[in-house]
Amino acid sequence: MKQIEDVITIEEKNHIDELTGLHNLTGILEHLQGHDQYSASDSTVIIYINVMNFKVFNQKYGFAGGNDFLRGMAHELKNLFPDELVARTSGDQFIVLGKSIVKEELLEKLEEFREAVHNYEKGLKMKIKAGIYCAKGDEEDPVIMVDRAKMACDDIIRVYDRDNNLYTEELDKRNELRQYVIDNFENAFKQRYFQVYYQKEIRAVTRKVCGYEALARWLDPQYGIISPAVFIEVLESVHLIHRLDIYMIDQVCSDLRDDIDSGYEVEPISVNLSRLDFELCDIMSEIDKCRAKYDIPKELLHIEVTESAIAAGADFLGKHIKKFRDAGYEVWMDDFGAGYSSFNNLKDYDFDVVKIDMGFLREFETNQKSRIILASIVNMAKELGIHTLAEGVETEEQYEFLLKIGCEKMQGYLFGKPKPVSEFVRSADCSSENCEEFDFSSYYDDIGTVNFLNSTPLRTKTMEIMIKLPIAIAELCDDKVTFIYANEAYIEFMKNIGAEDLEQANKLSVSKEMDNSRGLANILKLAETSYNHRSEADLVANGNVVNTKVRFLSRHGDKAAFALVSKNITAEKTAHTADDYSAVVMHLMNLYNRIDIFEEEGTVENIFISGNQKMLSDVERRSTTAVQLYSNMHIREEDRERFRKFFDINTVHERIDNTGRHYLTDYYKSALPGEEDRILMYIILPFYYNGKWKFIAGCRYIDQLDTLADVLEQMDK
Repeated sequence: MKQIEDVITIEEKNHIDELTGLHNLTGILEHLQGHDQYSASDSTVIIYINVMNFKVFNQKYGFAGGNDFLRGMAHELKNLFPDELVARTSGDQFIVLGKSIVKEELLEKLEEFREAVHNYEKGLKMKIKAGIYCAKGDEEDPVIMVDRAKMACDDIIRVYDRDNNLYTEELDKRNELRQYVIDNFENAFKQRYFQVYYQKEIRAVTRKVCGYEALARWLDPQYGIISPAVFIEVLESVHLIHRLDIYMIDQVCSDLRDDIDSGYEVEPISVNLSRLDFELCDIMSEIDKCRAKYDIPKELLHIEVTESAIAAGADFLGKHIKKFRDAGYEVWMDDFGAGYSSFNNLKDYDFDVVKIDMGFLREFETNQKSRIILASIVNMAKELGIHTLAEGVETEEQYEFLLKIGCEKMQGYLFGKPKPVSEFVRSADCSSENCEEFDFSSYYDDIGTVNFLNSTPLRTKTMEIMIKLPIAIAELCDDKVTFIYANEAYIEFMKNIGAEDLEQANKLSVSKEMDNSRGLANILKLAETSYNHRSEADLVANGNVVNTKVRFLSRHGDKAAFALVSKNITAEKTAHTADDYSAVVMHLMNLYNRIDIFEEEGTVENIFISGNQKMLSDVERRSTTAVQLYSNMHIREEDRERFRKFFDINTVHERIDNTGRHYLTDYYKSALPGEEDRILMYIILPFYYNGKWKFIAGCRYIDQLDTLADVLEQMDK
């Protein structure tokens, strides 16, 4: 770094930045106005550089550390631009004044500068933004020239994926509009030029409207519709955004009250808050006032905060997020994935919903990586217990993919553009056929917790998402089972048992092909009533033995939802012994109330259960312990020791050899309340399968057969 001479005149000192030894803003302007080699001409190039996050650096390392950082920046810029004038204008902002710099060379040097910054960052992420202005001639005002370079830089400060920006006439027009926004904001308020537009949020599994997002629109008599991308940023910069947001919330509450009073179906509405709302006012108090004014419950208002706002607000905003959630509001993170701090935000703060940024869908058809990223986000969110909504859905292909990976809600032009209340057609937009009953929201949220990607690896070679585990969601209502979702693996499974799609599967679930007395409906009921909300059984469907594991999800009124994982045991067996195994299982299921499989390694698993029998293998897989627990619950005390010896798997073969039969049977008195006079019959049938011995155990009440002779006849079959 060039050292400042010990003795300089006062006039020279006014042109020099004492910290870095570079020119200051006054010095740069003097050169532009002068007559030396740096005076303004049509070859003049001004580069305005802004070091982002420098305030955070100062807070962490103090002013001394910050000063060292700035000196380092000055040193790097002088090395990269030895033939140009370099200045520090204020704080963390620098200017490079050059002549006839080739664009490619300039961009290359800026990248080298960004790489050099890493040597001084000390672990912090310091983004470098650069605005570039190419002068048109020596008649230009030097101040305007510098302002235009700064304008180009400021234009991309909030744009994460752009680091360099060239000034254009279009940028000048945008700045004229920005000034118009500032000058006419008050009048727009008075004339009610601001309107609320509502965009549908769709429940993926039902494709019904489950909510709306409230969006601000400025309908101006001179400019027409002024984009929120323009006026929101401007209002934030002049600290007026909180007035607009409070106005929007008041209008939303007013519209909700009108719908409630008119008897229309109402859905929750999400409202966007700016980071500055939390600084400029007590925003939660303002929202509570609006709700109280129109008597709107908290459940109908959801709070959206953008990811970038959370990153900028740090701990300050995190406290307010917690405050809202503690008060009973849902808090959503908007534009998830648009910035570099997404995962830190999920780690540090609690959210109810993440809205996946629409940028991931822009290249959906051409960039297969987008699908992998989307699936990963949904998978991660579900593991964290956070619900998901995808923004920007425009095609059926996108919808089908998002549904397949378990994204719960969607929003985009495929379902409708934002529109004001005046354009709603109540008979269609608010009908029960198209809208979800609000009372069902928590029910479907429970369904949304199922993670369809949990155990599925992503095949990176083909960039395809292969979901191998057959998973479905079924509803039970009035003993009728209806499948409402099935992944591709489950659809393939259903084809193997004779159902081409969900509609045929729904018919099959209540057909005679399924053993209705112990059918799917009973297995679902058992899951809901069991202490761990799970059940498992083998059912017969179209001649196939189907193993189904069930988890109860939620109930609302007479409707209950369940997650199912199924496999076709018959189809998976290839050897003739497998056919025999399937036949035995099917036969025993028609005779017994309970079937367990004992393994020679000393474990047990229940595969079918009905009646008031208790499942034990879900809490105890060791066969000896499970038998002891079972006997304590089901067998009279005087029979328990004999029962435990009967289920000593190590002696089964020896005892069978002594009986001359290929199975063992015995009878025990029931210990269950109300069954003191009933007798239970048990069977153990050894079966050699896949190189190992399995022992199929069945249980039923003796009074379910007419005579003991009937029992023996059935056993010999």
